[in-house]
Amino acid sequence: MNNKPWAALVERGGKCGFVDKVKNMMDSGASAVIVGDYQKGPLITMYSDREDTSDIIIPSVFITQTHYRELRYLGMELEQGFLIKITSDEEDLPVLDAIVFLIVSPLLVFPFLFFLWWMQLRQMRLADLAPPEVVNNLPIKVFFKSKLKDNDPVECVICLDEYEDEDELRVLPCRHEYHAACIDNWLTTRKKF
Repeated sequence: MNNKPWAALVERGGKCGFVDKVKNMMDSGASAVIVGDYQKGPLITMYSDREDTSDIIIPSVFITQTHYRELRYLGMELEQGFLIKITSDEEDLPVLDAIVFLIVSPLLVFPFLFFLWWMQLRQMRLADLAPPEVVNNLPIKVFFKSKLKDNDPVECVICLDEYEDEDELRVLPCRHEYHAACIDNWLTTRKKF
């Protein structure tokens, strides 16, 4: 082989186990080892009979029979060889993906929840308002100082102005009286009686 890094393509089987195949290819100068299955079937985990495999410092991978045959065919067809890109699993960080998901999801959900809360609050406020038709049907009393009784109020508790003769007072079902202009605005924009 030339001085360029190369990957060994070997077939599973024979007397050598996975670790022995990779170690032998590493000793032969391979920069990586691709072990292909000799039979159809699912991927299996490469294993070792020995406990310590720290002497193997090159990447190795196990591939299906179909992929093995495709690579072997390409290797025989292309005299100059072909480029194999080896990427580290460290680039694929599922923990980072989970963290991003856990941060981005609430950021997308919170505005929606805030909108729902705001709409519900708005609906509650609207439900708490008296319709103008109902307010307009409440009785009106014309105020005269000469007709005052002992406990009758003499000022509007909304605007704090004293009642003047011929002021129109709105009488609520609870018998409280206010300037019609003051209480009508209150009942239709803030709170019903």
